[in-house]
Amino acid sequence: MSIATPAIGQRWLSDAETELGLGMIVEVNARTLTILFPKSEETRVYARQNAPLSRIRFNVGDTVKDTQHKSWLVTGVQERQFVLKYEVQDEDGQTTIFAETRLSPDIQLARPCERLLACQLDNNEWYELRVTALRAREKLAQSPVAGLVGPRVGLIPHQFYIAHEVGQRMAPRVLLADEVGLGKTIEAGLIIHQQLLTGRAQRILVLVPDSLQYQWLVEMRRRFNINFALFDLTRTAAIKEGDESQNPFLTEQCVLASIDLLIDHPDLKQAALEATWDLLVVDEAHHLAWDEEKPSEAYQLVEEIAQQTAGVLLLTATPEQLGVASHFARLKLLDPKRFSSLDHFLDEEESYQPIAQAARQLVRGQLDDDTRQALTNYLGNNLDLDSTEGRDKAIVELLDRHGTGRVLFRNTREAIKGFPSRECLPVPLTAPADWPMSGPVRQQLWPEIQADDDEWLQTDPRVPWLIQLLKKLKQQKVLLICRTAPVAMALELRLRLNEGIRTALFHEEMTLIERDRAAAYFAEPDYGAQILLCSEIGSEGRNFQFAHHLVIFDLPANPDVLEQRIGRLDRIGQTETIKIHVPYMVGTAQERLFVWHHDALNAISHISPTAQTVHQYHQQSLKDCLQSANQHHELFNALVAEAKQDRSNLEAELQQGRDYLLELNSCRMDKAIELITAVADQDDDLILGDFMERAWSAFGVEHEEQGDGSHIIRTGEHMAVDSFPSLDADGMTVCFDRNLALSREDIQFVTWEHPMSLGILDLMTRQSFGNANLALIRNKGIKAGTLLMEAWFRVELVAPKHLDLTATLPQLTVRVLLDGEGRDLSTRVNHEILNRQVVPLDKATARQVVKMQADMIASLYQQADKTAKAHIPDLKTQAQSQLTQKLGVEIERLKALQKINPSIRDEEIELLSQQLSQGLNYLQDIHIISDALRIIVAA
Repeated sequence: MSIATPAIGQRWLSDAETELGLGMIVEVNARTLTILFPKSEETRVYARQNAPLSRIRFNVGDTVKDTQHKSWLVTGVQERQFVLKYEVQDEDGQTTIFAETRLSPDIQLARPCERLLACQLDNNEWYELRVTALRAREKLAQSPVAGLVGPRVGLIPHQFYIAHEVGQRMAPRVLLADEVGLGKTIEAGLIIHQQLLTGRAQRILVLVPDSLQYQWLVEMRRRFNINFALFDLTRTAAIKEGDESQNPFLTEQCVLASIDLLIDHPDLKQAALEATWDLLVVDEAHHLAWDEEKPSEAYQLVEEIAQQTAGVLLLTATPEQLGVASHFARLKLLDPKRFSSLDHFLDEEESYQPIAQAARQLVRGQLDDDTRQALTNYLGNNLDLDSTEGRDKAIVELLDRHGTGRVLFRNTREAIKGFPSRECLPVPLTAPADWPMSGPVRQQLWPEIQADDDEWLQTDPRVPWLIQLLKKLKQQKVLLICRTAPVAMALELRLRLNEGIRTALFHEEMTLIERDRAAAYFAEPDYGAQILLCSEIGSEGRNFQFAHHLVIFDLPANPDVLEQRIGRLDRIGQTETIKIHVPYMVGTAQERLFVWHHDALNAISHISPTAQTVHQYHQQSLKDCLQSANQHHELFNALVAEAKQDRSNLEAELQQGRDYLLELNSCRMDKAIELITAVADQDDDLILGDFMERAWSAFGVEHEEQGDGSHIIRTGEHMAVDSFPSLDADGMTVCFDRNLALSREDIQFVTWEHPMSLGILDLMTRQSFGNANLALIRNKGIKAGTLLMEAWFRVELVAPKHLDLTATLPQLTVRVLLDGEGRDLSTRVNHEILNRQVVPLDKATARQVVKMQADMIASLYQQADKTAKAHIPDLKTQAQSQLTQKLGVEIERLKALQKINPSIRDEEIELLSQQLSQGLNYLQDIHIISDALRIIVAA
């Protein structure tokens, strides 16, 4: 464009090289002008005709920086001899006037109107990507299942019910006590994910036994995209070596550590206590033994941290394994005021038995006269117990009043249903001549791990049996688990090289990527490995529900470890009976150990909640029987009979002590179905896949779609950003299908809550990608030369994230569409209709339009801004009303319940009251921020 009145001192921006910064005209000739760019120390000479330059002019209300990088607010603009002078004011109220020559050359035009008037125009694809991101941000913030969509987990009703019930609380303090295999770790992960995503928790400490550290680390990373820092002695020492004064627990936000680490090292225990946490999670909480005289060290450690941590999650599959007293003590960790007396707790639990019985009858719809009268006395006579609606309401009221129902969640397999059965297939084999029949138990049970080489493969009858089994099963998937990596590697080599069987290895000496590939190869239905050979630790944290055959190559002594092995297949999602093949040598310690697990503990064909307790009680006697030769079989038979009786008695006690009301409260199925339906609806959002593919292309990420719907993505040569959010350096495979992600451990499940998606939304909000666009529209109904402006605004307020105030706003975006005469067409022409008719306009023509229509564009933008801001009063009123309704009703409900249910903590009500007060205050300050601007010219 021709520059008619250039003058020395004017500030201009290069349309083609915006990275040069703000330039200043230093010389003007008849045909050329020279511009100095102080930021880059470059000088350019331009022809006055068609110079790719834009005049920079700031308006009243803009913030500018001078050459000393001090910020000023523009309060007035004057022009003298074609050079602008700005009347400005600093944050202290001091005013001055300076010429545009004093403007900082380090300029970053970010606001849409500024960029558009400076001819920094984005193409249509970038603009549409930004609009999609803006709308997705609004949808995500207002989702009723925010925080529950992102994790790579199956849509299991009871898990999502517990996660939603607990995760939406401020500072939850609960005991998760679902039976084995029902997914307590998944429930905890969902809660942690929701707490982090909603800002209710930022610093999280997870304490687990040593054996579960890796499993937790993998689960949190692969299922929930949460990178916990695993703290062991080596890591903490390395941190302190760098700075002795540094508290290692303050270097990370999410920390995973073993309880024993803190017990054995008082300095680390003290450091953990001094590092404040928002949420404490303790797995295997039944190990926290307690009595009034001398609680265990583990209990005292957790108690100290729990006393100064707002949120606490305790996990155990056997809440009363160490007795009712220890069960009470764990509840005491959650609420010392509520659970202050063991005797009172026992009396209270006893009093709830009639209520539980009444709940059973309500569910069945059959009430006897005594129960009907008891319910009337307890709940009042305003309920119609003869109608389904009345009985449902009575159940809800009973559940609300239940003593521990708010702090304890326990689902059972009997209540949940739908689990596969197990079939134990013993494989008695004749022991080879060199099999050890005496000596240490380990040597009798697992002589192969003592061998220096792989010669044991030549004589061990389990090897030819395994080969025959695989040939018989043909294409069926088989998981084999053994104690050590060398045994797994030796077997795999033999099967693959000698027998030509497709195999995969999985053990602790492999890298995570190697394990991922092995798991993916095993999961491949048609051409994948027939058998996956795992070491003990290699099997932890992985689920292979698609396989139905499990080979227990060498029985572990501990029943918990055995259950861990079987649990790789016996999980929700398993569709067939699980065939558990157990080879053993007849007449050896192996056979006796098999009889112990199968007959005495009933731990192979079934999940045995009492197995570990019985095993520990008889552990020394069992060791003696395993070590001794066969001549003492009478002692072993007697031990088995005694253990079976102990198990039977314990199981009877557990069954008798089942709290039906508690189990009913742990999954209100109607609410659970609503939750997973809402999550499934978000899974079906087709916009996400299209958005991500367009984002990858726009940002320069290489992506290739695979036949199964997954995508391989990797860093491209010409990236729009230095680092694309959450993209692995070596590339990664992703998909948008939950079922595919669940069947393939090597594929990341991308949702709107995935770190990559959230990172892109954040990039589009913080930076100017796509926020200024000029396009052409061809429509016979619009007069040629007509100019339209489409402006998008974000509704924002500065408030703590944990208050979740954006969910109360009726909308987070405001769209304004004006024609050239300022008429508001927003409601008459929606974005989709308009966008379908828009075509690109070449940059040179677009710049000419901007420079010719600059005054009109500036005027229309001012009107659009005013129109958008007119929404603020209504937004504020509606948001405050919704927040008051939402929290006010809950506060009153909890106050009323507190009178009849002491599990409602004062702190819980106080937190909600503070949240309401603070929220109403922050909602006074709602802002409308310009996000994107498009000028549309009719042709």
